[in-house]
Amino acid sequence: MLAKILLVVGLFGLARSVEQVRYDNYKVYNVRIDDLEQFKLLNSQESSLKLSSWREARHLGESSDLMLPPEYQETFESLLATHNFTYRIKIDNVQMHIDAQKPKQRITSMEWTQYHTLDEIYAWLDVIEERYPDIVTPFTIGDSYEGRPIRGVKISYKEGNPAVFIESNIHAREWITSATITYFIDELLVPRNPAVRDIAQNVDWYIIPVLNTDGFAYSHIVERLWRKSRLQSDPTGRCIGTDLNRNFDYLWMLIGADSHPCSEIYAGPSPESDPEISQLTAYINNSIPEGAIKIYISLHSYGQYVLSPWGHTALEFPEHYPQMMHVAKGFSDALYRRYGTEFTYGSSATTLYEVSGSGKEWAYAVKNIKIPYTIELRDKGELGFVLPPEDIIPVARELTEGFVGMIAAAREIDIL
Repeated sequence: MLAKILLVVGLFGLARSVEQVRYDNYKVYNVRIDDLEQFKLLNSQESSLKLSSWREARHLGESSDLMLPPEYQETFESLLATHNFTYRIKIDNVQMHIDAQKPKQRITSMEWTQYHTLDEIYAWLDVIEERYPDIVTPFTIGDSYEGRPIRGVKISYKEGNPAVFIESNIHAREWITSATITYFIDELLVPRNPAVRDIAQNVDWYIIPVLNTDGFAYSHIVERLWRKSRLQSDPTGRCIGTDLNRNFDYLWMLIGADSHPCSEIYAGPSPESDPEISQLTAYINNSIPEGAIKIYISLHSYGQYVLSPWGHTALEFPEHYPQMMHVAKGFSDALYRRYGTEFTYGSSATTLYEVSGSGKEWAYAVKNIKIPYTIELRDKGELGFVLPPEDIIPVARELTEGFVGMIAAAREIDIL
């Protein structure tokens, strides 16, 4: 069982007690799957050994990252040895890295040497809206399941610009995404070099720093590695939350999603069942001029990928796949030239795994946005979801450079 400590916290002004989950001596294993029997064996042990998937191998010859509680580790390692798995331990004590993410002294004003809470991010949005009223237009797509506003900003220096839409932190535990995108917003407001000034002034940016507000708040207060929303759709009451990146209304539940409410990739009881997704799509449909959005980005971690449609099949590619790859190459090449960090690009199904019901698939197939991506930030799995705060600025600088390259490449083929 997960270790827990009792906390008393304020939520919407109401004091209540919660148990904070701890991961003392939990390990993360990198396990290579060489054949179908090994794949089936690991899947069969998921429940009995309390395996938690951080990243799942979708093809033979690839590796899964699996977190395991200490009481099951000896049995798990014996199983791996008996069945000739190749593996290594990536993280020896998950809680140690979670503790390292917590600031020694909480700084409530926005800066990028610590991870900030939802309240702190929203307080900063208030500041920039007041400070830059001619550039920053606030918007709210609606409220989350638990009643939190889902806020965004439009950054626009002049009328008539093409637009990029970015939703971040759709998965609660991916803290590096909201930390990184708030840094990028700051760069757009106070550009530090001519290339960033260009993309700030000549492109409109619609950015939602935290889409999964309920899950994000829960990951700060209770369970650091929580992934899903907090929708209570399981009739038994045992399982909570939807994988919001499986909940969009395009080929919902076709592949790469699960119908069981306890699954980490549970797609929800129906398409757009969760208000976070139904309100996101309604906002794009009703509040942004048709055709204005040229690029759609869903910002994630981890793995260092730029992933395009299709997610549901590796047997065919969308009509605009060459353009998608040209712009993805522009993103990847730009940050590699500057920082030496490698991003792999390609379709989700051919590059990572098959998935349906995701944001980028909906953006392309339903909204006809020609350049839609899932971008997976650092790292390649050494620390995964528990990157230290010291990594925020380096990752954010990489992303900013990648966006400069992305916009330049999109201009080359008249996307922007």
